Amino acid sequence: MLQSMQGACALCEPLGRLEYVVESRHEGRLETWYVVRPHRGYVPRDRALGLSLTPGSRLVVEAESLRPVGVLESPLPDAPHPAGYNPYFDLPPA
Repeated sequence: MLQSMQGACALCEPLGRLEYVVESRHEGRLETWYVVRPHRGYVPRDRALGLSLTPGSRLVVEAESLRPVGVLESPLPDAPHPAGYNPYFDLPPA
């Protein structure tokens, strides 16, 4: 398992840093996607997909072809406290 993760990290390096590997079965076939934190200057090569990356977003890559297939947006909310959110003492953000 560790070797396969290291291999996946190496495959994704030109795009960015691998964060997650997602696998599912669809009609009996195993499908695998990589969720990558793209490098700062990375722009998807395939403009036909209409992918636009914003700061903090993640790139979803199909594992077999290493083709970007989507973007996960994850804007970080502003911290309500100067020291940041403390899950033990602060109420969760609404």
